[in-house]
Amino acid sequence: MGVINTLSRSSQYQLQSDISFGDNARQKLDYYQVNGDVDRPTVLFFYGGNWRSGEKKNYRFVADALVTHGYNVIIPDYRLYPSVRFDQIQQDSIAATQWVLDHVPHEQPIFMMGHSAGAQIGALICLNTALLDEDVSKRINGFIGLAGPYDFFPFSEDHHWDLFSPVERYPESQAVNYVRHDGPPLYLLHGESDDRVRRGHSKSLMEKVQEVGGRAEREVYAEMGHIGILLQFSPVHRRSSLVVRDTVAFLNECVCETAPAL
Repeated sequence: MGVINTLSRSSQYQLQSDISFGDNARQKLDYYQVNGDVDRPTVLFFYGGNWRSGEKKNYRFVADALVTHGYNVIIPDYRLYPSVRFDQIQQDSIAATQWVLDHVPHEQPIFMMGHSAGAQIGALICLNTALLDEDVSKRINGFIGLAGPYDFFPFSEDHHWDLFSPVERYPESQAVNYVRHDGPPLYLLHGESDDRVRRGHSKSLMEKVQEVGGRAEREVYAEMGHIGILLQFSPVHRRSSLVVRDTVAFLNECVCETAPAL
């Protein structure tokens, strides 16, 4: 990721690094602002890493791609397994989301976006009404999930049984258990060749949301794998990338829908 991020040092944004949203060293976020302007639609991006690895600085290229289309971007770190279990990871993601809701101007749309484990984190925040105050959660105007696991119980990896423990909390890790008709629009993107997170996850979530009357759409990209879908945001790929084109089109559509009528 180092070379990709070096190529992504754009002059179009101002970066505020390591803003604290909690007391732990991992509870910090980076805030990319288009020309230093806070008054923009904002994307909160959660990275993946199987809930065990990741650093916000490695995803500058994602922010750079979205900033060029006029969106501010916020990327938080969060505590990782095995130092903590999923409950603490989720607490961090909620705290980061609350920071965004508190600091982005109220009239500006806010979007959630994530890759892999980060998509699972974001989907749960968007769908599980117990995680955020109901009035506050309505400020999330849409969700973009890249190669996300949303329906993966029973677990197929040994450490997941501990990560998502205790047993009675296993269902809380599955976004499909929280589908609702009044959630934000979901846009679920998957690579056809993803051998890390099966594309059936996004299909399952989309169908279950649609069954209850909610809004969910899905795109599957040929000859694209689990990491490849994220790398579409790199400077090497993004100008001709269908993934970036579709992502920006979804964001722009949602922004138009939230604009006040004249």
